[in-house]
Amino acid sequence: MEMYSKYERQKDKRSYEDRLQLFTGPQYVSPPDRIKPQKAIRWNDDGLPVYTEDDDCYGTEPPVELEVA
Repeated sequence: MEMYSKYERQKDKRSYEDRLQLFTGPQYVSPPDRIKPQKAIRWNDDGLPVYTEDDDCYGTEPPVELEVA
């Protein structure tokens, strides 16, 4: 009884340089454009979100993103 396909465990026949080129260099030509937010989330005194439709939701700068450590 075989527990895996004979094609799953084949050795990669490319050279080291060929495999290295897959993960080096620019992955994308240019970074994608960010989508402008259409609504701003404000929190009221009760702790509930209030959605407002502003043309300039977050001012001139995008919202601050929190870094997860």
